[in-house]
Amino acid sequence: MVKKNFPPFQGLSRDSFEFMAELGANNNRQWFEQNRERWESVRDQLCSVCVALTPFVTHLDPGLETEPKSGRCLGRINRDTRFSADKHPYRDYVDILFFPSAHRRTTAPGLAVGLTSEFCYIGTWRGAQMEDWRARFLANVTALPDIFERYAQSQDNFKAFWLEGQSFTRSRAKGLPPLADQWTRRKFYYMGLTVPAAEVASAGDSILETVERTFARLYPLYLFNTSERLAADLEAFKQKFPEVRL
Repeated sequence: MVKKNFPPFQGLSRDSFEFMAELGANNNRQWFEQNRERWESVRDQLCSVCVALTPFVTHLDPGLETEPKSGRCLGRINRDTRFSADKHPYRDYVDILFFPSAHRRTTAPGLAVGLTSEFCYIGTWRGAQMEDWRARFLANVTALPDIFERYAQSQDNFKAFWLEGQSFTRSRAKGLPPLADQWTRRKFYYMGLTVPAAEVASAGDSILETVERTFARLYPLYLFNTSERLAADLEAFKQKFPEVRL
């Protein structure tokens, strides 16, 4: 697919984080229009992240969406306020999502890199409404519980990651190892790494190395949620990324 030309990625600038902070304090259309050029700079930096990561993401999984376009990989800064009590017109974050290209960006698990006023986040998720994907996750973990348990136990994989979510109180399947059982109870989760804004701004384009390393460590979790031939997909992943412990 031919993509629009974006400037080569040189990093996420300090002004990008400052823009998000100022937007949080001035969340109205007048301020946004007065600072539209700054927003366009943030947007182009994120699209450049997408373009720069595309070779890695395609190597990781050619089925992931990589189009740097609003509504595909690029998230919208505008909020849908029609059914919300919060009428602020803009989000306090913006991100790039890599998700199965046959789906919409909010209907399937995937990999994310985004920014707020305070940090860059790099992670993965399964949303609260993704019941079919949750059922697949349960089936995959039940089929290969020992592999999942080793993966979840590995400090090399999950060290320093944050984890948010909500869980069922009862086990979804009997006889699973402890961590596998905990994960299959999760209704939804968001998991990943946060890097402080100052660190990201000073890192320049080397932040891509952190993103790629984090994506590689989180990708088996993504596979447990999405794969229809898990054993084969995990074996192919191990051949590409033997440093990730499974």
